[in-house]
Amino acid sequence: MFKLYKQAFKTTNEGIILTIPLALFWWLITLYIEFSKSVVDTYPEMILSGVTMLFTTSAFCAGWFYMVKKCVKLTKKQFIFDKDKDNESIKLIKAMPNGIGRFFLHFVVVCLMFVGIALLMFFLIMSLGYDYVREVMNILTDAGVTSLNTADIQLFINQLQPEQTMELFRKIYPPVLKSAAVIISIPTIFSFLMLLWIPEIVYTFKNPAIALFTSIKKIFIHFFKSVKLYIYITIIQVLISTMGPFSLINPICYLLMIVVYFYFLVYVVVLIFSYYEQEFRKHKDEKAIINSDSGTDSER
Repeated sequence: MFKLYKQAFKTTNEGIILTIPLALFWWLITLYIEFSKSVVDTYPEMILSGVTMLFTTSAFCAGWFYMVKKCVKLTKKQFIFDKDKDNESIKLIKAMPNGIGRFFLHFVVVCLMFVGIALLMFFLIMSLGYDYVREVMNILTDAGVTSLNTADIQLFINQLQPEQTMELFRKIYPPVLKSAAVIISIPTIFSFLMLLWIPEIVYTFKNPAIALFTSIKKIFIHFFKSVKLYIYITIIQVLISTMGPFSLINPICYLLMIVVYFYFLVYVVVLIFSYYEQEFRKHKDEKAIINSDSGTDSER
């Protein structure tokens, strides 16, 4: 697995052009959201804005993820001159329109399914965590908290004696821990199960709903490798998140943090695609090459 992690860095560096459309999309979508806040006032306008966001995001994802697939394949090619390799890397941008043409409708469905999955996660969190949250509220109310406002709770805790604070903490700790476990575990499980969903679509052209189930099946085929990959990605995300406060020091730090964020976002996607291709496409590609060679020989 370490070799895969290292190779993904090399692929990201060689396909650094992937960051350009990602940064442009991020910038444009941010401007559009800010613009919509000031002009969208009615429900028809909200619907139109939502549809625009849906189609724009679907088009970008279709083109960009297809670029990632081409980038991963490009690194496997052998070039005599570095100039030829650089030219091929620049040509990656031409893959984006092809990806939009091939996968636009697929990613419209993906975006809609993702909204549905997000709502399902919210429902599960609320259903499973409601009793724990209510228990916390009852403990605070019994302790004498008259308002559940964060500032009021903080003021109430500051007025308690040390032994009273410890007693309140002892009572409230178990339900808080359980509710936190629910809030963390459900998105973690769902994101792990969807780890190979996008590569499955881009490599197999399957319907997104079918691709979701087949990608989950692939995760369990190499379960421990998938777990290692997911843990590695999670560690990267945590490290990047901890660096976030440093971006507030000054504009230069903020700019550097954005560069680091985009780089590692591209790296994570490249890593997932590389893992998928290594574990589930390598033998198929080799078989296709063998069949192609045998067909050529027969023609001769």
